Amino acid sequence: MLSPAELFAVRSREQSLPQRTHGQKDFLPDGSQIQNEKLQICRAERRELLAEEHVERLGSLGAGVWKPEEELVELTLPAGKFWQTMGFTEEGRQCLLPEEAVYLLECGTLQLFYRDLPLSVQEAYENLLSRGPVNLLHYQVYGHLKRLGYIVTRFDPSLLELPYERQINLESHVVSNRKRKRNSRYR
Repeated sequence: MLSPAELFAVRSREQSLPQRTHGQKDFLPDGSQIQNEKLQICRAERRELLAEEHVERLGSLGAGVWKPEEELVELTLPAGKFWQTMGFTEEGRQCLLPEEAVYLLECGTLQLFYRDLPLSVQEAYENLLSRGPVNLLHYQVYGHLKRLGYIVTRFDPSLLELPYERQINLESHVVSNRKRKRNSRYR
């Protein structure tokens, strides 16, 4: 929690990002002194950006608890509009898949706890993405698509219609089951 003076200081500091004048070609090694200087400047800008303290209003943060045995995050305080495209309800609890929770933690809209301690983004990568069906590479694809504005869900093989089901016209039965399964883990 910040004092009023600290909060005012954070709000009144300059909010500009460093100017990126470095292109991809600047990172192909050529061994020159000029390139080394550009790389040092770029690294310093990145360190400065990563060291920047981010302040969020507690009222706009959701909160969740990582349940490793169930491989999900149970929301204890839902907040934000993310619930429209993320999460599911299971046994009356609002839950998130690990990739959804990490994404919201990165975005600064979710506080994530494990064993009553808040998780950093790095700890969330380690705890939520190190085991289970979604690894870091899968998450990077998921996060990229979410940042582009796509609604991303896990594939549910039970929603596939088999040739036999089509042959005996089970489609009407499958459609009615899909409506009931909407709140399931894989939507």
